Amino acid sequence: MKKIYSRISLYFTLATFLIGACSEDFLNRTPPSVFTEINYFKNVDELETGLVACFAMLRSGFVFDHWMTDDLNSDDADCGSSPGDQPLLYDISYSRMKPSSDYMWYFWSDYYSVIARCNEVIDRSAGTKGDPVEIEKIVDQAKYLRALSYYHLVSTYGDVPLVNRFLNPEELKLRRAPVEEIWTQIESDLKDATILPTVSNWNESGRVTSGAVYSLLGKVYLTRKKYQLANAAFQKVVSSGEYQLVPDYGFIFRHEGENCAESVFEIQHKTNIPDGNLGTYSETFRMPRDYAAGGWGFDTPTKDLLNEFEPGDPRIIYTLIFPGDVFPAQQEGTTFTVECFESPTGYNARKVWIPWSERAGLNMLEYDYNCRYMRYAEVLLLYAESLNELNKQDSARMLVNMVRARARNTPITDPQRVSCAYDLSYTGELLPDITGSNQSELRKAIWHEQRVELAIEGQRRSMLLRTGQFKARMEAAKAYAGVSVEPHELLFPIPEFEINSTNGMITQNPGY
Repeated sequence: MKKIYSRISLYFTLATFLIGACSEDFLNRTPPSVFTEINYFKNVDELETGLVACFAMLRSGFVFDHWMTDDLNSDDADCGSSPGDQPLLYDISYSRMKPSSDYMWYFWSDYYSVIARCNEVIDRSAGTKGDPVEIEKIVDQAKYLRALSYYHLVSTYGDVPLVNRFLNPEELKLRRAPVEEIWTQIESDLKDATILPTVSNWNESGRVTSGAVYSLLGKVYLTRKKYQLANAAFQKVVSSGEYQLVPDYGFIFRHEGENCAESVFEIQHKTNIPDGNLGTYSETFRMPRDYAAGGWGFDTPTKDLLNEFEPGDPRIIYTLIFPGDVFPAQQEGTTFTVECFESPTGYNARKVWIPWSERAGLNMLEYDYNCRYMRYAEVLLLYAESLNELNKQDSARMLVNMVRARARNTPITDPQRVSCAYDLSYTGELLPDITGSNQSELRKAIWHEQRVELAIEGQRRSMLLRTGQFKARMEAAKAYAGVSVEPHELLFPIPEFEINSTNGMITQNPGY
């Protein structure tokens, strides 16, 4: 078994290509008895196994990074549990990250591990024998995953090393590349991958589709204020007819809602896999810390988030768990009442709740819960944002009102709770359509809708950075903790380990 190590954590272990999987429907691969980088990737099946390993790294590392950075380091969530348990997560929540923090290195390492595996697949494809169409599908999925990883790297750290091919050990003298070069690489990868099949042309869930590619590409263009290009990308998704808003908002976050008509891209998890484990324990970190709930309570919604919702909005009860909520307990036929134990905000995350009936016979490493990375509702709201910036208010308002209409028609009784302590009753007009045409006011309405629709889904920090609201919103939402955001804290520090292991060739962000 051969390993290639990078001093910036671009780790690649060929053996892992044969044990990971990204999709509930992906083909299983039988490992050969002897293999090396030289004699592997000979055919399409072997190249596909390399792609499976790219998804596997996303499944095992990224699903944690996603909420730890974009929920905790935002106005949507605070770090729960006692301050002595995972204090480094408290640092992220209060915008006081340190270069020596293990989590700064975990995030960096996880993203670059995905990139290294994608680079291997893309590079080795040149020597793969077989159907060139199938090879191209594999390569383009790897390019999407590489672009996704760089999107989060550049958003988190700013300038980072740009590695777009698989490196040998002697080539690892790397320096940080300017953010403009990283964004250019992201755009290039995503444009290459737009020829991937649509949802209906794949016969496997969890695959990267052209809709997923155009959605992320539109988000990239929007972040870079390329509004015309963002419009064109989002229009491709909407006009494809491949996606729709499901009638019940709460359905999306139940097991039966995985890979539904609203799903644009989900990171897959699966229990009861022979000779393996494709489950996750990310949700254990996030569910209530109450003993009867079985979680650790680190991702706790803020009071500021609750106050953002309009009166009576049914999305409230599918986003937050409240003290006094009653759920079915682990023992069949019994219930327990949530206390939101050790939640500094008084609430817990509802979207990640896994009923005890779905945890029966499983340990916490094996839970079957997909990461909803991109939903059609997000695409519609991002599209609305880009349309408004181009003074197309009528079209933007229509998209926002589609999302609001789904929310107002969502059931106000959660089928996974016995009872909810929060009173949704409201006598006024529930979530009325947005009617204004003023660009500035509509911009605020779109931002509001993005927040309440996508809360606790690992999207908030990037949204605040894109819209220039990060400092003001963090300080307002977490004033109770004395949070003050310095300008340099819009970026995370470069991990100290990377600086030391490269003898300073990789430099630190200013201010750290």
